[in-house]
Amino acid sequence: MTDDLGEKLVRLGALAERRGLDTLVLREQASISWLTGARSHVPQTLDTSCLDLVVHFGGAGPAGPGKRAEGAASTGRPASLTAVANAIEAPRLRDTELADLPLDWTVVPWWEDRSASLPTGASVGSDRPGPDMVDVRADLAAVRRQLTIRQAETLAAVCADAAAATTAAIRRCSLGMTEYEAAGLLTEELLARALDPVVLMVAADRRGAAHRHPLPTTAPITDRVMLVCCGRRDGLIASVTRFRCFQPPTSAERDTYRRLLEVEAAFLDATRVGTSIGRAFAAGTAAYAANGFDTDEWHRHHQGGFSGWQPREYPAHSGSTDPITDNSVVAWNPSGEGWKVEDACLVTPAGPRLLVEDADWPTVIVAGRRRPDLFTG
Repeated sequence: MTDDLGEKLVRLGALAERRGLDTLVLREQASISWLTGARSHVPQTLDTSCLDLVVHFGGAGPAGPGKRAEGAASTGRPASLTAVANAIEAPRLRDTELADLPLDWTVVPWWEDRSASLPTGASVGSDRPGPDMVDVRADLAAVRRQLTIRQAETLAAVCADAAAATTAAIRRCSLGMTEYEAAGLLTEELLARALDPVVLMVAADRRGAAHRHPLPTTAPITDRVMLVCCGRRDGLIASVTRFRCFQPPTSAERDTYRRLLEVEAAFLDATRVGTSIGRAFAAGTAAYAANGFDTDEWHRHHQGGFSGWQPREYPAHSGSTDPITDNSVVAWNPSGEGWKVEDACLVTPAGPRLLVEDADWPTVIVAGRRRPDLFTG
């Protein structure tokens, strides 16, 4: 996903110029994925990257001449890119994840700290800054929050595949199967579609009412099952929640689920370019009481927020001031009385475009949008 590299370097060049910097050091997985589309992790369970990327503006890099990236910066400051990795990871990264990028390499022994090979000083900014770097975490988060056209297309494909994987897995679930076995099916379906499962949760029957983050257990499915996943490809993440009821839900259960979709609609209606994520959050949480839920229902679980390069950039709350921008990604996550709904949406000037869709999943129209219904049988 490097055909938009020039556009992204223009954005980084503008950030650097605004902050009076000539070098940016990207250390966070989200930042590296945003720039390169590459996987920078080794263990899925850690957010630590296995390499650092040094982006230097103005010709020769801080540690010698670097390769110029095409279309680097509108300011006329060409960019050079240097990857800093240890001797274990460098060959794999060079041959696979970063093979198409115009990079120089700094390779260190695996027993040495990569930090010693990174540039420092008043003209160097980083998203994970050391003591002699400028902190640009908030600046970089704002830059990567707005997807390029190419990234938006990739996210749509990731979301469609994650939805299809969840549908396939939940159709294979059966009564008596344990939550772990159901999680295995979901993992299989995600990996078959080249999606890394970065979040995986299963709730048999009504366990989801008590445990909002139900990691799988050996509990058997005897009535219904909830599957939850976050699938990642090219650094972009889709969030999916689906329910299967093996017995027809009661009218009261259907009513509760429908009211929860109305709460989600309030979040989505308030998700507009130019408003703050905190204002959209406040509109959504106010809808709980308006739709017959406990006024404090939202206290029991976070409601989502900015997504895209992380399952959640941070849990949004009423004091969150970051603006919702065109082509940003928001994933709301309302839940209540044992039910939950979740989707990733791309924010456009016309409103949020919901992405986690599968033609094989039953739907219901809520506030003019096609939303996932309960799968029965």
